[in-house]
Amino acid sequence: MNIEDFKPIRYSLGTIFEKQKEIKFLYEPEAKDIFAHFDIDTYEDQEIFKRYCWRITEELMEALEDRKNENHFREELIDGFNFLIELYLLYGWNLKDLPQSIQLTTDPIDEKVLKVVYQLGITANLLKNRQWRRSQYLVDLYIFEDRFRKIWEAYLNIFYHLGMSIDEVCGLWSLKYQVNLFRINSNY
Repeated sequence: MNIEDFKPIRYSLGTIFEKQKEIKFLYEPEAKDIFAHFDIDTYEDQEIFKRYCWRITEELMEALEDRKNENHFREELIDGFNFLIELYLLYGWNLKDLPQSIQLTTDPIDEKVLKVVYQLGITANLLKNRQWRRSQYLVDLYIFEDRFRKIWEAYLNIFYHLGMSIDEVCGLWSLKYQVNLFRINSNY
């Protein structure tokens, strides 16, 4: 079962945030507690944040690896986008907390993807708490949140480079959402 087996559903980007949270908790019911009590200043939650950054990076690298197959490339981008939405939800943000307009760049697609990875890396690099440290450090939220917003801008630039409008991104997201619901319901 893949995205070619479904028809797109018209969802707004705001609705997608809500539905991504629902599907996250269907996949991982134990995540409800983590999302409800997330604290960016604790070591454990910083590690969770970094794992999400890795999940996004992994999906982006899968996309790049098969970029000649445009359908697969876009599907992997949506997989990464799902994790990105979950990362914002984990932090307690919704669409209203993110830039509503972005500055388009003319970089080649590979560079746009690597900009997302770079932005993920420099954002996560602000999380300095380690298991072996006796003292823990508060995150400079001013810098952190500025960098965190830039991930969103960089990711949307990838879609815009492909000529995709937000409606088309939402349509592609809805296809993957239906695949994921099928997988959950069928114990795939």
